[in-house]
This record gives sequence, C-alpha cells and structure tokens, in this order.
Amino acid sequence: MMAAESSATDNYSTDGYLETLSLDSSASASTDPLLHPPPSPSSTSSPTAPANDDAFIDENGEDDFPQDLPAQDTPVISREPSPELYRITVSEPRKHDEPATGAAGVIPGSGSYFSYLVTTQVGDGGKFVVRRRFRDVVALADRIASTHRGLFIPPRPDKSIVEGQVMQRHDFVNQRCAALQRYLCRLAAHPTVGRSVDLQVFLTEASGIPTSEGESPRCTPTSIAATSTAVTTPTTPAKGGRDFFGMFKDLKQTVSNGLMAVRTLPLEEETDTKFVAHKAKLEELEQQLSTTSQQVVALVKAHEDLRETTAHLGMTFIKLAKFEKGQSSCSSQISRAADVSNFASAVVKVSRSQTKLNAEIVKHLGTIHEYLETMSSVHNAFSDRSNALLHVQSLSSDLNLLHNRVAKLESVSSRGIDQERSRYQKIEELKETIRATEDAKIHARKEYELIKIVMV
Repeated sequence: MMAAESSATDNYSTDGYLETLSLDSSASASTDPLLHPPPSPSSTSSPTAPANDDAFIDENGEDDFPQDLPAQDTPVISREPSPELYRITVSEPRKHDEPATGAAGVIPGSGSYFSYLVTTQVGDGGKFVVRRRFRDVVALADRIASTHRGLFIPPRPDKSIVEGQVMQRHDFVNQRCAALQRYLCRLAAHPTVGRSVDLQVFLTEASGIPTSEGESPRCTPTSIAATSTAVTTPTTPAKGGRDFFGMFKDLKQTVSNGLMAVRTLPLEEETDTKFVAHKAKLEELEQQLSTTSQQVVALVKAHEDLRETTAHLGMTFIKLAKFEKGQSSCSSQISRAADVSNFASAVVKVSRSQTKLNAEIVKHLGTIHEYLETMSSVHNAFSDRSNALLHVQSLSSDLNLLHNRVAKLESVSSRGIDQERSRYQKIEELKETIRATEDAKIHARKEYELIKIVMV
C-alpha cells in the first residue's frame, strides 16, 4: 500500500513538473525553428481571408483535429466560393426524439437523432437559416453523385457504424458539426457543384431535398420548435500524448470506409491513352500515400516511445539530484548535485520539445489522410466513366446480335403463308428493338462523351 501511494505521488509530481518546467531557458530558444516555427502566410493574412477547405491544397490539415466548434459569428469561408453561396456554418446541434420503430429501444440512441443549424450567407448580403439532419446530407450527396457523374466530388462525412452508441457524447456531436461544415464548404467551393440547384435547395429551402425513401426531410422549423431540445455546444478537450494513436485509428477508419464504399470498377477497353496514363499515375500516388501514411504513423509511435523514455530518464535524474543534495556534506557534492539537476532539467525539456515535434508531424499526417480520403472521389469518377463506356460497349454488342438475328431470318425461306407471316412479324419486332437499342446507344454515347469532357 505504501509503495503504491509513493508511486502515485511520484507520477503526480512528475506530471506537474513536466507542465510547470520552463522550456525556453535562453533568448535563442525563442528563435528555434523547431520549437517556434515561423507563422504561416495564412496566419498573417487578413482576418477575412477565406479558409482553405480543399483537400488538394490544404497545407496543414488542421481541420482533421477540430478543437473548438466553429462559432456562428466566425464562419468558414471557402477559398474559391461560388458566386451565389460563399459562407456556410453548421452549429447549434439539437436532439430530437422519434417514434420507436424497428431496432429502437434495442440499440442505445436509435430512437433519437440530432439536427444541425445550417447558416448560409450569400454575396448580396442575404442570409438563409435551415435545420438539417445527417440523413438529409446523405440524400444531398446521393443526388449530387447521380447528377454530376465523372466529377471529383468531395466525399461526405462517414456515418459511424456504432453511432447510436456514441452520439450521446459531446465530442461526437462537436466533431459531426465540424465535419458537416467542412463538407458543405467544400461543396460550395467546387466550381460545378457549388452552382448546382440541389445544393442551393439544401442550403436555402426549408423543405430541403427528399430523402432516399421518397419523403421530405423531417427537420422543419415548426417541428423543431415543438420537439427539439437544445444541446450546448461543447469544447473538445485537447488531446495529449497517447491520444495521437486514437486520431490515427479514427482517420484510418474514415479512409477505409471511403475506399470500401467505392463502386466496383468494371472491365472496360479504354482507348484514351492519356486518360489511362493519368489513371495509372493517380493509382501510384495513392499507393505512395498509403505507404507514407503507415511510415509516418510508425515514426510518430517511435517518437512517442522515445519521449516517454526521455521524460522518465529526466525525472529519474531529478530524483537523484534531490537525493544527492539532501545527502551532500561538502561543496563538491553540492556542486555535483547541481550539475545533475541541470542535466535532468535539460532532458525534461527535450522530452517536451519531442511532444511539440509529434504534434507537428500529426498535422502533416492529417494532410496525407486528406489526400487518401479524396482518392475515394477519384475512384468514383473513374468508375462513372468506366460504367458509361461499358454501357456503350454492351449496347453495341446487343446491336450486333440483333442484326445477326435479322440477317438470319431474312435468309431463311418460308414454306407457307403462316410461316412467312410469322417470320415477317419477328423481323419487324427485331427491327423495332434495334431502333430502340440504337437510340439507347446514342444516349449512352452522349453521356460517356459528357463524362469525358468534364474529366478533362
């Protein structure tokens, strides 16, 4: 019992010492690029400068680790906003109860859902405020995917498999708000999707977009006022030390979900050599990003282990210095204890600098994961093109078979009037089918050419 209490006291004193020990012991430390990196251009720009919401050009990837829910008075602005919609914020989550059906009552949280306040400010000073739930965002993503085939559309936030069990947690609601805001800002910044009617209806119309079941969204202003219960917006606590690996796990799950949701690529005969070359380069880039991500995770884990070992070494020397100082009886022993204490302080400072270094590496790792998440959109665009080409080739094959059947029937001589009439009817039916198939092929060819144009 005494040993356990002593160990707990030592750990407490160690943590306290690590938090209160001054890291910068000289003026030169303040100019160290490792401990105090120079401010980024975005941090020194105007406060009204648009935020970066594009996965391909985001250089620090800080959006993957939201610390505070964006306030309504400080909205995220897209770097390349569309002419109509350019400021979007998601805030004020509210919990709603819905009738118990199916698994409700069996799975915790399945009988309730959250709605989110989506505020949109347009260029002419107008302002639209609507409430949406996550299923409305899913309906929007499905509609955009079906009407904008071949485009690299930003992926929507994942719906957690165990959402019903964790949606009661404040950090889940906070992260969902930040993810939805980031997704909508990216859609608005897209040069084509940002001008789509579906997105404008989602952001400005109270009725919104019908869900996949064919019903209108439930989050109307009247129902919200009657049944909603306000939830205070929490602040996500700062994550420390070993929580780095929790971030990695969440990011890895997000990327895995995105890649698993990618439609299966069909077998096609692509004749565009330029497209095939670009596709191969992107696949190679994805493989390199995946390998780099694994290596960075291993690097951060090794640095974290080194930091813990260094901190433990420093605190051990601090205890040794205290013991030497208490047992010293001459000036030489006092001087040696002071040297040991100075060395211990330096070791602890190194461990703290390693913590900051790990945080910087994690930021860059977030950028890598953004690229990996975006690869799911790239795969879906490639799949749209491949499916369109496969449809054209399938119709061409059907036409060849139909023409062969017509030619075979025309070459056969009938023995009687009834057989001749039956043969003539079959030929006319096949010709009608050929005309319909040719029309379908023309439409499929136009759709394929359109996808090729938007992918240029």
